[in-house]
Amino acid sequence: MTELQERLATGKGKFTPNYPELGTGPVSYEDCVSPEFFEAERAAIFQRSWLYVGRSEQLARRGSYFTRELPGNLASIVVTRGAGGQVHAFHNVCAHRGNKVVWQEHPQEESAGMCRQFHCKYHGWRYGLDGQVSHVTNEQEFFDLDKKRLRMPPVHCEEFAGFVFVNLAEDPVPLRSYLGDRLLELEQYPFEKMTQRYGFRAHIKGNWKLAVDSVCEWYHPPYVHARFIDKDVAKAEKMVPPVDSYHYDLFTPHMLTSVPGPPPLPPRAPGALGPARNDQKWVYRLFRAGLFGPDDVPELGPLPEFLNKGDIRSWGNDQFWLFPNLSVQIWARGFYITYTYWPESVDSHIYDIDLYFVPPENAQQRLAQEIVVDSTIEFAMQDVNTIEATHSGLKSRANREFHLSDQELLIRHFHKTVRDTVAAHQEVSR
Repeated sequence: MTELQERLATGKGKFTPNYPELGTGPVSYEDCVSPEFFEAERAAIFQRSWLYVGRSEQLARRGSYFTRELPGNLASIVVTRGAGGQVHAFHNVCAHRGNKVVWQEHPQEESAGMCRQFHCKYHGWRYGLDGQVSHVTNEQEFFDLDKKRLRMPPVHCEEFAGFVFVNLAEDPVPLRSYLGDRLLELEQYPFEKMTQRYGFRAHIKGNWKLAVDSVCEWYHPPYVHARFIDKDVAKAEKMVPPVDSYHYDLFTPHMLTSVPGPPPLPPRAPGALGPARNDQKWVYRLFRAGLFGPDDVPELGPLPEFLNKGDIRSWGNDQFWLFPNLSVQIWARGFYITYTYWPESVDSHIYDIDLYFVPPENAQQRLAQEIVVDSTIEFAMQDVNTIEATHSGLKSRANREFHLSDQELLIRHFHKTVRDTVAAHQEVSR
């Protein structure tokens, strides 16, 4: 071990044996390449689970709204803050002839704004913020029309810790019950202070679960991200913390991983950087920020006790996985990231990354945030290349069994949860 690895090592041993229900044998990845499984997964998981669609800041005032196009033709929805302050969601479809109600120039593009009513562009029908029809054009021309029964079809919608979730099922379990006690602790974190958002979206040619897998372990960084760590792979391997310095926790169907990170740099003395170099480390020192966040950490007050439950030395972040497709990554340096994975087909998905910071007070803070964003996106795109390569390899079915190490525990748990959820739904549906 290097000096760094010895300093972070804990000697606490392996995690996987603590979860005997997961086993330690090879895992099948047929769930990532089977079209039949994709359709079963869509019905059992995405049409029945609570899905994250936005932040409460997007609905800051009564009458605020935004639309979401859930990929793979899962749904087109409108989310709005009603006159009473409650959040509502509806299928974005007119009760008259099925036209999409809320859109701007292009029907497939998402939109946001403020209004008192929604107007259908096709024939002028109007809807209140509660989704109820408020006006029918030439109402007298219809036959026995009961306007009170006409509305944009409702979608279950709830807020939690400033996150807005929808559920497409007819009678879902309440959101708070679905999240469970461990995730309910997220309410203690000051998400509302971090309103400076940087968003990024990519279309990935690979199954969505492979993308989740790619950020559930820190086995790959010396190889996939070597240029950020050290171009000499042997040196990069020695700079990655040892396996036992991480922390894992499973609270089915959700899960958590915590990772160590470098301490912030000390204040920079004038001229200490020397001449400019084509070197990522030099850029990090210049902007006083890097992949793990700004060196000048904002004042957020005492952090809640639910963070860093593994008591990691030099804690970097906690990554909470909210099943099925949301990761909320809370960083020690006072910002957070959400990763959302939306399946389009068995072979493709939409990948959303949103980074949230305390609003910058000056140019230096803004530039520090932007270097964090740039580093995060660069890392993500390096992962994406690997995801697409993995999916291409898996489709051949030349290799059907995959051997997972102890630090790939979350991958083992995630795929078992997906398979178990699909099997349970199929059993009930028989």
